[in-house]
Amino acid sequence: KMAIVLGMMTKKGGAGKSTLTKLLASAVVFSGHKCLVIDLDPNEDILTWWTTATEQGNHDDRLTVRATLNSEDLFELVDEHDEKVEFILIDTKGEGADWADHLASVSDRLIVPCLNSRSDAERTRETLQWYSDLKTRVDDPASVPPLHVVLTRMPTSLLSYDGRGTPKGMTGNDMARYKAMVQEFRPLKSIVPERSQYRDMDERGLLGTLLVQARNGEWKDKGQALHYESALAHATDLMNCILTGETMETVDGA
Repeated sequence: KMAIVLGMMTKKGGAGKSTLTKLLASAVVFSGHKCLVIDLDPNEDILTWWTTATEQGNHDDRLTVRATLNSEDLFELVDEHDEKVEFILIDTKGEGADWADHLASVSDRLIVPCLNSRSDAERTRETLQWYSDLKTRVDDPASVPPLHVVLTRMPTSLLSYDGRGTPKGMTGNDMARYKAMVQEFRPLKSIVPERSQYRDMDERGLLGTLLVQARNGEWKDKGQALHYESALAHATDLMNCILTGETMETVDGA
């Protein structure tokens, strides 16, 4: 069985690409699957995160992280692990599209994180234009993997938004921009909300490991375990959305 390869890409840094990669890795590992993360970012954010997590005992043997700046190494790493793991997640550099064609050639799905901002919308538009151009440049357009936009760092109030009024934490302008992005980009139904648990994950390691620690009472507030369970359930839902391609269907969004 071949691994499912997910390529994260955006032309802009700070869109939540690395957080999204860590989130999906957490979901995969917590579900009992083996996962390889390939870090193509010169800053080696994922590798540094994993090294720190390992030193703190917040690692899991089912997750392997490799970093490279060489496109040939990318192909070799995918080939080497294709039958050893169930999922391969590729985190790329935030600026430019040097890796874009290579990434598309090895990925089963391309994931584009996008913040609710005008500049992010513009970068996402450029990425979608590259995607359209790619389909005209290849011999078989059907060979190009599906591309999905994921809205990131959104207010948690959107998770229960019923389409009426303005969710807590959003201005009228925020909401208008959000609805326009939903209509234009047809993002995945599952968003990445702002959660303190995701910030903990960014700093300390996999969500599942932090959940186990909370359950075992290693922190004073065992109530944190419920928050980690919720965060992990949402991460798993996001992964399922990526695999099924379920998108938002109306301008009211979620």
